[in-house]
Amino acid sequence: MNEGIRFDLTYETMPWHKVDAVVFDIGNVLIRYAPDDFVQQLFPGDEAAQQHMLEHVFGGPYWPEFDRGTMDYEEAARRLSAQFGRTEAEYLHALRGWIELKTPVEEGWRAAGRCRRAGKRLYLLSNYPREGYARMREKFADRFALFDGGCISSDCHQLKPEPEIYRTLIDQCGLTPERTLFIDDTLANVEGAMKSGIHGFHMHENGMMDRFFI
Repeated sequence: MNEGIRFDLTYETMPWHKVDAVVFDIGNVLIRYAPDDFVQQLFPGDEAAQQHMLEHVFGGPYWPEFDRGTMDYEEAARRLSAQFGRTEAEYLHALRGWIELKTPVEEGWRAAGRCRRAGKRLYLLSNYPREGYARMREKFADRFALFDGGCISSDCHQLKPEPEIYRTLIDQCGLTPERTLFIDDTLANVEGAMKSGIHGFHMHENGMMDRFFI
């Protein structure tokens, strides 16, 4: 299998004739993910709590387990409370509160809309906790109706950039890798897709998708 190419380095604008399907990451591509901002809103004026939650919740050892679907928020809150002494309620406030603060990345939705109008199939590929994903799909149900399916890490128990998750995506969605484009804000995830033969687009600068998908 040939490795995919970086479309954002190769083309100035989208070569529509080369792609049948476009796959979108969610965090900071379609929906804003900003832990620093979240903890400030969830624990206003309490810098110690903000720093603690950044370190032990969003940057802690359990977050990858949420993404992989092997731990729920209640169990993590119990473990964190036993380790660090804060209440389970405080940890659950951080673990559940952030999803209510999420807002759309309008540039990403404009790109998805342009892809749909161009007749492309649309899919999701994202590392996302099960509970957070379910709530987000409920909160933004009208927007996500645009997509045909995809692969969420907590459902398939695989994480980007592990090779297995790209194979799962390809198999479940019936994708032809060389006719598929994947957009992600993390370069390692883009490169993982490219190793599976999928073309990549590294979304790392505001305005990139608006300039490209015309």
